[in-house]
Amino acid sequence: MSSLKILNTLFVLTLVLLLSSCVHTSVKPDGTLKQNEIIANLVAYKNSDFNQVEATFYTEKSRALVFRILSDVDKTSQWLQRVSSLEVIEVYNNQSYLLRTVINSPLPFKDRELITCVNTSFEKIITTISISSCSDRVPVNEDLVRVKQVDSIWVLKDLPNSLVKVHYKTWIDPNGYVPAFIFNKELKQSTLKDLRRLNNLIENSVLLDFSY
Repeated sequence: MSSLKILNTLFVLTLVLLLSSCVHTSVKPDGTLKQNEIIANLVAYKNSDFNQVEATFYTEKSRALVFRILSDVDKTSQWLQRVSSLEVIEVYNNQSYLLRTVINSPLPFKDRELITCVNTSFEKIITTISISSCSDRVPVNEDLVRVKQVDSIWVLKDLPNSLVKVHYKTWIDPNGYVPAFIFNKELKQSTLKDLRRLNNLIENSVLLDFSY
């Protein structure tokens, strides 16, 4: 069961999540954001009309706690909205597995399905979670729109000032008819709102709440 709870929901921020408003951020003299503040930006991605979103925030909580929260299925709905279902299809090892996710899409769009490979690396001060499409490993469900292009990563880094930097970036092509200007706007807004929820959960949790 512990294998299924390692990283099994991290990639789902790669889809459009309906959120609203922007965030005001303040920067400290050392160039980092103030604790609990979040910044998100859209950047061009290769030759795609769909942008990549990059987001960062800092916390005084431990890197282990941030990782446990990100990988806890039972807590995912507290910070990530529109997830309809999650299914670990195959566990390759403790740091890699195949995941199926269904995301509720806003009308008039059909729900989206992702088949992704989730891979994690643990270093002395950095934990990295990489998410990529493995769509060819599972037959297509005709009732859903299969998202076949995903490029996403989480980087959790311990800093000398006892803060943990949480950096997230993702790009997807949602497939089907989705206007890029709508998708890009919602991607930034949704990332901000969901990361606020995630940050709030982190700040109000302790590691013992997320033991394997």
